[in-house]
Parts: sequence; structure tokens; C-alpha cells
Amino acid sequence: MAERDIDRRRLLTVCGLSLGLAALPTGVRAAASPPGPRPHRAEATWENIIEKSSFSSWAAFDQEWNRLYPWDGDADTHNGAALMHAGQITLSEGVLTLTATRLAAAQGTSPHAPHAPLWYRSGAVHAKELILVDDQFPEYDIEGEFSAQTGPGVWPAFWTTGEWPAWPPESDILEYVGDSTNLFNTWNKTSSGDEGEESGGDHFVTRAKVPVADPAAWHTYRVWMYKQGPDVMIDYYLDGTWVATHRGRNWAGVPQRLIINLQMGSYASGLDGPGDAGWADQLPGPTGDTLLRARNVWAGRTRAW
Repeated sequence: MAERDIDRRRLLTVCGLSLGLAALPTGVRAAASPPGPRPHRAEATWENIIEKSSFSSWAAFDQEWNRLYPWDGDADTHNGAALMHAGQITLSEGVLTLTATRLAAAQGTSPHAPHAPLWYRSGAVHAKELILVDDQFPEYDIEGEFSAQTGPGVWPAFWTTGEWPAWPPESDILEYVGDSTNLFNTWNKTSSGDEGEESGGDHFVTRAKVPVADPAAWHTYRVWMYKQGPDVMIDYYLDGTWVATHRGRNWAGVPQRLIINLQMGSYASGLDGPGDAGWADQLPGPTGDTLLRARNVWAGRTRAW
């Protein structure tokens, strides 16, 4: 393994947010200093499951990624206003680009709640390798560089989610919902005494909000997951700076998928659902093309046996 990959697993020291970030992330209840250093595992226990070169060619892409979403049935739709299509996914000089194109008319509605009208054609990809934090694979490190266009109606994301139809868990590493604030979200199932910034039904979310001055510039988004009993601890970083540590309740042993997608409209347009005036016919976002670009996306894990 290259030396740079060994260094990437070491906990980074917080020295103040920079590169256009706010002085401190908002909505973070964790201490304003990083958690203590954890034991450094021997190099022999480490393995890459997604290489940085996976966007260098279609042959490399097809070894490690699939097009569209990972769920069975309706793999081209989710909870927004975009119909995903393989033609909206391009590769060039090591950069993956997802392009959302405004359609002349809505092409029906998404079968997924909140059943948004499909005003856009866009792109989504997911990793072939599952994320599974357990005794055999107690640590995962996931990272990528992204250039994200943002604004009303724009909803890009780099995230993990429980293998369909299991949800939660979910970890949002990059998520902009209609503005330039990145949301580091951890979604859990609700149990007695659980608290989160938002809750409803059988789930709640712990959220760290980080305003970013220019999301369209290249920024590095990272999550480090590590097993702690039945739970998975989740450290979030932006541009090498630790932002927050969340707890995934009872996530150990639960398989997750890693997804990159450019969703549009729906909640990112400030509309809550079909009851809102204009849900069906209001312009849900940009009229021109919108881009999400990714490069050097990488994931690895420790192997105990």
C-alpha cells in the first residue's frame, strides 16, 4: 500500500476551518476538538475496496461501480424530481460528471415518497462493494473530491444507506439541499430516549451543518466509520478538518450501499409535498444543466481476519 494511503487513515488535527468554511460548523453538539487518537492498525490489515483510479476509464468504472440506484425495482428514481439515466453519466480525465437536464414537461411522478413530478433527467451511481462494519471489518475510510453546483432545486449527495429496503442506517457525507450548506447527517431508528435534531415516525437524524463559500470549487468530503460494540461511530471531515462525531445505533453488521447522485427538485425546492401549491407545475429548479463532478473517490477498510 502506498504511503499516502497510510497517512490518510490517521486522525487529522483541527486547526480551524478554512478554504471558505464558516469559523465553526452550525448545529454541531459535539466538542469543538477532535476525538482522541485511536490505535493505528498494522498496514497488513488494510485493504482498498475502491481505488482512486476507478473514474479513469469505463473499464475501471465497471469494475467498481454500477449505474443508477442500488434498489430492486424503480432503480432510476428516488425522493426527488429527477429520473436517472445512464446517458447523464460521463467520464473524462479521471472525473465523473453527473448532469441534470431540465425537461420540457414532467415525465410522470416518482414512485418513491413524496412522489415528486419528474422534471429532470439526471445521473446516479453506486459502488458494487458493500460497506459492512463488523468484527471482521471494524473500520472503513471513505473519501472523495467533489465540485457541486448548488442552489434552489439542486440536491447533490455522496452517501451510504442500508441495503434496500432497509433504512435507516444512512450517513450523508456530502449533501446540499437547495443551498450552499453541507449537511453531515446520520439517520438512526428511533428507540426510547433517542434524541436528534429532527425525528419522525421510526427514525431520527443527528445533523452537522457547515456553510461552504463555494461548493462548486473542489472540496474533499470524508467519513471514517469504526465499530464500537453494537454501534458504529462516524467521524465526518471537510477539507481535512474534523467536523463532528455521530453514533450509528446498532449499525454493526448492517450492510450499506455507497451512492453518488444528483437529485433535483422536491424538498430542495422548498416544497414539502403534493399538498403544497405549485407542487405539480411550479419550476422546481434550474432551467439549464446542473453538474456534480467527482474525482479521487476512494474507500478502504481494515480486515481482522
